[in-house]
Amino acid sequence: MSRDRFHRTALLAAVPLLVGLSCADPPPPGLAPDEGRNHPTVGTPAPDFVAQDPSGAWLPLGNLRAKPVALLFFRSGAPLALDLAREMSRMRDDPRFGGIVFLGITSDGLEAAKAYRESNRLSLAILRDPGSITRAYGIGNLPTIVLLDREHIVRFRLDGYVGRSFRPKLQETVAALLELPGMGRGEGRTLDLAYAENPRAPLFEAKDLDGRPVDLSALRGRVVVVNFFDQECPHCLKDIPALVPVLREFRARGVRAVGITSRDVGGRLRDFVREQGIDYPVILDSGRSIFKKYESTRTPETYIIDREGFIRFREQGDRPDREGLMRLQLEIALGERMPAEIAAALPAGRFTGDGVCRSCHAREYRDWLMTPHSIAWESLQKGEKWRDPECVPCHVTGRGREGGFESPEATPHMQDVQCEVCHGPGGGHPAGAALDVQAMSESCAACHSGKFVLNFDLDEALALVSHQDHPDLDRLFQYSDLQKKRLEQVNRRRLDRFRPGVAHVGADACRDCHRPQYDQWVRSPHATAFARLLKVNRSADPECVPCHVTGAGLEGGFGHAEAKAVMTNVQCEVCHGPGADHVGAPAELKKATIYGITNQCSFCIIQGVCATCHDPANDPDFDIEAALPRVSH
Repeated sequence: MSRDRFHRTALLAAVPLLVGLSCADPPPPGLAPDEGRNHPTVGTPAPDFVAQDPSGAWLPLGNLRAKPVALLFFRSGAPLALDLAREMSRMRDDPRFGGIVFLGITSDGLEAAKAYRESNRLSLAILRDPGSITRAYGIGNLPTIVLLDREHIVRFRLDGYVGRSFRPKLQETVAALLELPGMGRGEGRTLDLAYAENPRAPLFEAKDLDGRPVDLSALRGRVVVVNFFDQECPHCLKDIPALVPVLREFRARGVRAVGITSRDVGGRLRDFVREQGIDYPVILDSGRSIFKKYESTRTPETYIIDREGFIRFREQGDRPDREGLMRLQLEIALGERMPAEIAAALPAGRFTGDGVCRSCHAREYRDWLMTPHSIAWESLQKGEKWRDPECVPCHVTGRGREGGFESPEATPHMQDVQCEVCHGPGGGHPAGAALDVQAMSESCAACHSGKFVLNFDLDEALALVSHQDHPDLDRLFQYSDLQKKRLEQVNRRRLDRFRPGVAHVGADACRDCHRPQYDQWVRSPHATAFARLLKVNRSADPECVPCHVTGAGLEGGFGHAEAKAVMTNVQCEVCHGPGADHVGAPAELKKATIYGITNQCSFCIIQGVCATCHDPANDPDFDIEAALPRVSH
């Protein structure tokens, strides 16, 4: 049968199904109304991916920009998977769905996927999932259809096309497909920045230092860099000089930048802007409203927002490689060249660091964070082993090679056993290069020798740190319970920033070990903060209570069902972070479990904590420089 004749036959076979379906019909028993439109992921940005075509080429989802996409996730042996693939083929050939890109995504091998399509005469394009796509989308064992609008926001998701629900669910899918081409343009749900990979950037409107309006929504269609800074932040003084020239360079390519600060120290903000060469709008966010929208509690903090308004990259602190990393991330956000092409253009044979790798390989980076390799440098802290020249080479990346580790001061971004230890220098790496298992094995054996040899064989170790599956932590850490605890605590600080999801314990738990600090707190207004609400009869006011108690809405905090202490008043953990990990940690990990303000914290972090409650609306006369000496220990 010719291809054209097959398509006509398939389309005619589909007519009774497609015409007979009506979105006005009531849902059958067992099918919730609008089940596919009410999935928790609807309204969120679809995870980006690159899948392999049967020809061997790789297709990025980004190549389908501005086109609605229908994705069928399936395994060839799953119940009714073939029936669903045939229906998707018919819909693909139906002119009513013109403009929608239909794709099948399968974890079967490349040849198997090709044979499946040809033997079943499917017009649906079928791509191979290397393993990462179904994980990113959270797909289970049953076939699943996900519909994306023109901006690649999830608009519909449904699985379980089996048994009696097959036809009703297919009916709901058809109805959603008919609406899909008209969806998009700014309807996506804004996500909590703390729990999303690429959330929609919160919008803001303000005036810059010269009174000119700055409206983030008006910059839609351009790549935008938002940089939070402070005049007195020493890290900003290192970061801004590296940032400004790159932003000036990319302005001709349409990139726009906005600087945001929360105070004008000594009335010298304009002088600071001029001295630093900042030639883009700067907003004085005195009430920290924009800081709060972006959950920014420290400076410098830089966000790169793509043309569709999603946050592509978020960088905290200063880095020695800021200039090169910013160029790379802007190139990726602009989307004018493929990431693989950009990576191949990096100086060949040069080590680049985990920041560069993370920019293109976010999922693999998260896998790496769950291994002891990601805290290799941390493990040298005990006994100051980081000073021992025999230990250092096995706990850093590229020591003595171009771009590699030099010292903790000069190249902190090359600490730990990073990607390039296994995969080779990132500079100029070819796209789709096969992994050299022999070279990797030799790299492992170079350090895991003698008393540091692994207590299981090398092949087993390689499987545990591979990116095909999530690492088996219990197996991986069987040789060191302390190392496992250290990893969890370091990564909690690294990923969850100021306030991780651990329990609050109350000021009385701090008292025995920190008596002088506790006694000082007892004499401060913080210790009687809740009494102020009682005096004005506002102890039940939801707008007032959070700033007069500790850990409101958080585990072990005020109002929590399992709170083990009285959590009224502004106690220690408001500044120093929840204390359950700190209380329960062994002596050698005590410092690592202070998640809030320590004596190493810069002024910007302290300011961000204080300004949460001492804002212009509630405390217009608050002077942080005068207040800090009264509460510091």
